[in-house]
Amino acid sequence: MSDKTQQAKRLTGSSRGWDIGISVTVLCLGAVVLVITFLIALFGILMVSSCSGECSAPLFLGGWLIATILPFALLIIGTIWSIVFMVRARRALLIAIGTIVIALAAWAGGLAMMIAATPGFTW
Repeated sequence: MSDKTQQAKRLTGSSRGWDIGISVTVLCLGAVVLVITFLIALFGILMVSSCSGECSAPLFLGGWLIATILPFALLIIGTIWSIVFMVRARRALLIAIGTIVIALAAWAGGLAMMIAATPGFTW
């Protein structure tokens, strides 16, 4: 095998510029969306007020921590990983999109845990 077949395909020219531009835009918009979801999760602590004694405090606290902290940790990890791919001239757009999707899924899972911990909760 030659060296070219062993190396990953590197982006060059305008395709690299487009990849960097769109990846950075997706990560920035994702950060804005995650700030909004953070505020929703932060004020989700008010769900406890609808609890009449049969709530699961450990499940609620775990869900609340997952919904507030984990998406930002995933965003930081995904951003670093995307930057590494951009520097190496490899496609980073899929990593940026995947980061936002996984962070939103983590937030939704944490919110679902919060709702499951408060039986009888209604919007």
